[in-house]
Amino acid sequence: MNRVLILLGVLVLLQACSHPIDIVGEGDVLSASGERDCLLEQHDAGQKNCSENMVVHEYQETYYAVPRSGWRFHRWHNYCGDNPGNECSFNVPANFVYQNWGETAPALTAIFRPTEITGYNTLLMGHSFFNPFAQAMPSHADRAGFDDHAQSRFFSGGGSGAPQAFWENASKRAQIQAVLDGGDVELFGMTYHPDYPSLEGYRNWVGYALEKNPDTRFFIAMPWIPNPASYDAQSYETLWQQVHPEIMHSIIDTLRSENPGVDFYCIPYGQSAVELRNLFSAGNLPEVSTLISGSADAIYRDSLGHADDILLALGELVWLRAIYGVDLSGYNYSTGYTTDLKAIAQAIVDAHDPDYSSPLD
Repeated sequence: MNRVLILLGVLVLLQACSHPIDIVGEGDVLSASGERDCLLEQHDAGQKNCSENMVVHEYQETYYAVPRSGWRFHRWHNYCGDNPGNECSFNVPANFVYQNWGETAPALTAIFRPTEITGYNTLLMGHSFFNPFAQAMPSHADRAGFDDHAQSRFFSGGGSGAPQAFWENASKRAQIQAVLDGGDVELFGMTYHPDYPSLEGYRNWVGYALEKNPDTRFFIAMPWIPNPASYDAQSYETLWQQVHPEIMHSIIDTLRSENPGVDFYCIPYGQSAVELRNLFSAGNLPEVSTLISGSADAIYRDSLGHADDILLALGELVWLRAIYGVDLSGYNYSTGYTTDLKAIAQAIVDAHDPDYSSPLD
């Protein structure tokens, strides 16, 4: 008799599929039947009702994502991506279950986010027009009260700092992937370089990061136009206003369409150079004596257009407001300049197209 029962049990398992339930953040996944609940503690302990969630015969169930205190439900991952609510329903006939005996379906993942932002665990990679701003973020985030800000930063000069170039560099790729493998990167920032105009690099990094943490947020920060001496102030502004949305919005639109529900935005810190150029051209930038100089006070420190101190100071503030939404008018920080860089930075971010700005949640 016992052997018969064991045989029947094996046959049942052979007719079962596994549909794991995964939880990102803090919350529970409850079921309408009450038979497929996955509580946070059970998930963290690796209990089988979460890690396996076996399906036998037909699969008819509705799940509800319920956040814990201090958290909110953000979205479902792998299923119900277009559902704005916290419900996700399945109605799978028995014959389909039988056809997939022993298979494991992609997990139903509930993503919860804290109701208060205290800082992101951030990964930033880019070139010399990007790296100084990434380098400055920890001190600004700390001063602004985002105590949980942490980051890993990777630098490579020129075109080798583009996402695709990092991906194709075996050594740097392994280092960056090692950080992502921890599964706790919340914000991934990349830059742009015209040597790599395709989306291949972005797609590769986005796919890898989401595999490790499906709630990773992404931003792309495109710098100002290089070789500034080639343009007067007006043509410099006109070109920036053309290429920034043309390139950035196109990349973000595509990545959003390929990854529904994932946060993608851009940081328009290249506008910092435009604003300073306009002030300088009008004679309203007293701290700057020349456009380009390796020794005097300037906007750029070389002909390629690397940022001098005032451009660095302004761009850092743009990053801080773009990432964390800091009201710069009340930010307890002195730039050391007479020109109100805080007001300029705030205006740059606030004038940016809100459809391509950080959702700040």
